[in-house]
Amino acid sequence: MGNAFRQHPGPAIYAPNQTPVTDDLLEVGLLVAFGMIGFSFLLIIPGIRSFERGWAIIRVFVTLFIGASILVSNFGYDWYTDTICTRTQYKPYVNLPNASQEIQAQVGLHIGLRGINVTLREMDCGVEGTPYERPFLREVINYNEQFFWADPWRQGRFGFGRYAGRFAQTFRADEFRGTPYPILWVAEYFTFDGEGLRWGRKFRQAGWYTHIFMWLAFALYLVSILLFVNTIHHGALLMLYMGLVLCLAVFTYGNVILNGVNNSIKMKIPFQDGVIDPQFGWSWWLTLATGVFSVIASVFILILNATRPDLTAVFFHHTYVIDEEFVPSAIEESAEDGGPLLRTRSNRKTKTLRRTRINRGTTRKNPDPFSIALKDVSQAA
Repeated sequence: MGNAFRQHPGPAIYAPNQTPVTDDLLEVGLLVAFGMIGFSFLLIIPGIRSFERGWAIIRVFVTLFIGASILVSNFGYDWYTDTICTRTQYKPYVNLPNASQEIQAQVGLHIGLRGINVTLREMDCGVEGTPYERPFLREVINYNEQFFWADPWRQGRFGFGRYAGRFAQTFRADEFRGTPYPILWVAEYFTFDGEGLRWGRKFRQAGWYTHIFMWLAFALYLVSILLFVNTIHHGALLMLYMGLVLCLAVFTYGNVILNGVNNSIKMKIPFQDGVIDPQFGWSWWLTLATGVFSVIASVFILILNATRPDLTAVFFHHTYVIDEEFVPSAIEESAEDGGPLLRTRSNRKTKTLRRTRINRGTTRKNPDPFSIALKDVSQAA
């Protein structure tokens, strides 16, 4: 039956269904991963006691937000970005049919820590005052091309040979492949490496230093989670260090981009109806906001933990007890002085609290022998 309607029997081969990539798969994967963790936590919320449910939700989702912000910003392509709508040549070779015809399209430049992302999408920009008529009816002009300078991070020799950098080699390969002209026009600006035109070198250096700080911040983020489980004070300190590292990352990126060595000329890419003038994008601002929030939250936790440890213990689901090292001496002094010193010393030391971890499966802690002795002596006095 498979060969009934075929003149020349053979396997069915269909042309590939090529669709434009509109989202970064790595960013989407990271968001889905953190979203799955958050959804899994929502499933167990009914098992948490009512008065602790709100604090648990805040703790978990704030933690997930900080971790997702660090990773998404680290691999994102919106640290430095701009988009314009303009008329431009479409085909890269002048000897192709209709190569001189122009299209109206939205051209976007999105710079990340590891490379750039250039987008090209045909649309009516309204620059001619008349309805736009597509010159290439059989083509869907919607491109999203990436050019990397990472892995390896070396600059390479000037040019496009075997010893050139990864970015230059990728650019030359896309020229032979016939990538649309606006994309090649934008990417070519990152291949210059002489005089004051060292934009590719500048962004590569900024990405190199910034991505190191981002990985350091993520390591501090993981360690702070572990420390918050046992010691609130040390967990808040690690959170403070993490926030400072994130702020240092955005400062380093901005300083290298705007004040880099031999880069006094700001990069601007001209087109017929506009100029691509990149500015700091949402990845840069998200990292800055996360760093500032982490610093403010950690300082608040440190101050509150020093003044009202009972409140921080409730929020982080810890249990505090009287510091036991003062109890034996209090009992001995009370026995000698007849009791009043015991009550005074006991009341004063009760305010000195030590956070300790107990078994969360139980609602009560085993009675402390020193506390029982302290109670008996107080009653006798």
